[in-house]
Amino acid sequence: MRDLMYSRGRSPRIGPNYLVYVMPQGSGYGIWKLANGAATELASGAEARVVGGASISPDGRQIAFAEESRKGTRLYVAGTQGGGAHPLAASLEVRGEPAWSRDGKSITVAALGAKGRRLFSVPTDGGAPKVIVDAEASNPMWSSDGKLLVYSDTGVGPTFEVKAANADGTPHAIATITLPRGSRRISFMPGRHALVVLQGEMRHVNFWYVDLDSGEQRQISDFGREFAIEDFDVGADGEIVFDRFRDNSDIALIELPGR
Repeated sequence: MRDLMYSRGRSPRIGPNYLVYVMPQGSGYGIWKLANGAATELASGAEARVVGGASISPDGRQIAFAEESRKGTRLYVAGTQGGGAHPLAASLEVRGEPAWSRDGKSITVAALGAKGRRLFSVPTDGGAPKVIVDAEASNPMWSSDGKLLVYSDTGVGPTFEVKAANADGTPHAIATITLPRGSRRISFMPGRHALVVLQGEMRHVNFWYVDLDSGEQRQISDFGREFAIEDFDVGADGEIVFDRFRDNSDIALIELPGR
């Protein structure tokens, strides 16, 4: 494990040869890109916050994120070369972090609809959003082959279940996966129908590998209680980057052997 940066940065996301993270800025936020040791601001907002982190498009040229402000929670898109952010599907009241489809032509996001919280597919060309998963759902994530969509249920209580759907939104059966309510972030391992998740107590969690096909679960980290993990991402080579909170927050990287 090695440190990548020391700052108040959180919610790291791995792009092609760069890292995107969220930085609190007074009563607002900034979304920054770190590349070749230099940081560039991609988007910012006053009197607002980013829900979760930014989602990076498959080609690495754009990010999508949910901004919560007094006006509600809306979906925004920004380029990774700068130029500011613009809203997409401004009528949607978004819930949770969005996820790009594997072809980059749409963004999947949970939003409030006529029947409650549903997963919507939002075309990036400005077309009308449509429901893709007609069930209570949040925090979607696509597999690298675009064939499987996983998401969180929205029940109350100390735990939640991970659900799955096929690319057309129909249910996909997987082994039961129950996670602590504070560990909403899940991520696919590249090239596999397998997840990296956080398991453990409220402020002491570790990374676990979960195979969706076989149901195999195994612990892949063993951290002490001196810091707490809140968010993470898995890169194309299987490395895990995460934020950890001690006296000062920082962002660190795990490179997994023998994947």
